[in-house]
Amino acid sequence: MTPRAAVVDVGSNSVRLLLLEDLTPEGAVGERVSTVTALRRGAAPDGAVSPDALARLEECLAAYGARIAAAGGPPATVVGTAAVREAPNRDAIAEVVRSALGADLVVAPGEREAALSFAGARMALPPGSGRCRVVDIGGASTEVVVGGDGGPEHLVSLPLGVVRQADLPVDDARALARNLVAGATAGWPTDGPVLGVAGTPTQAAALVLGYYDADDVHRMRLTRDDLERLVDMVAAVEPARRRDIPGMHPDRADVILNGIAMLSGALDALGAQELMVSERDLLDGIAADPSLVPPGVRG
Repeated sequence: MTPRAAVVDVGSNSVRLLLLEDLTPEGAVGERVSTVTALRRGAAPDGAVSPDALARLEECLAAYGARIAAAGGPPATVVGTAAVREAPNRDAIAEVVRSALGADLVVAPGEREAALSFAGARMALPPGSGRCRVVDIGGASTEVVVGGDGGPEHLVSLPLGVVRQADLPVDDARALARNLVAGATAGWPTDGPVLGVAGTPTQAAALVLGYYDADDVHRMRLTRDDLERLVDMVAAVEPARRRDIPGMHPDRADVILNGIAMLSGALDALGAQELMVSERDLLDGIAADPSLVPPGVRG
């Protein structure tokens, strides 16, 4: 099927492309590509993205532009999240996007990012499932949402991410996540399953399996004990050798230890013993948003 639209998520650690063919209640249909560019890595104290990071982004988007062209040149929707919205030089990022993809960059505020992540993650559950909770640990921000069939009831975006806190000791990363999430969600409803989206939970699931397959990872359940065992296992391996662990994406090997610890801390703060991994996430939420991808384009 010919893609109707190209959806690009310019994240703080990864940049992702969805060549959207169709949108179903269970999520967007089409080829997905993910590239770790670590846009936030090396950022200045004021959040300015470094020249090296801009160069990595430019290389990535040039390759995506070629893929989009080979797929027939569908219109592109490009959304930037935490690293982009915090960068005082975001105009330079927008110019890279415009040059490579011929599209304007939409900068998503934290609350909108949270709502889009929730909309995508919820597609992993059957309609009418009631309330759920969503945790999205990204490169520079973490979104936590509680909501039901009618959409988000409470949401927050926190300054917590696998690149932002990459240099923290692992115990400190876990404690920071626990404290930030607990403080932000005090008084929120505590019922409903927890869904984990984005690179940290999917990588954690792949490490449990020893390989990555999107179909096997989607809807996989991870307990807090699973996460803590992974923390111990990864911490016991020398950093230079972590990319050789079965199931490890080599570009995530340098940040996944703290990411899994943060996920464990977030579960602790939410009073949950397990989460369900969802491969439906921000990309699907963008694809389903008529203000970003018009219904006539997405089918």
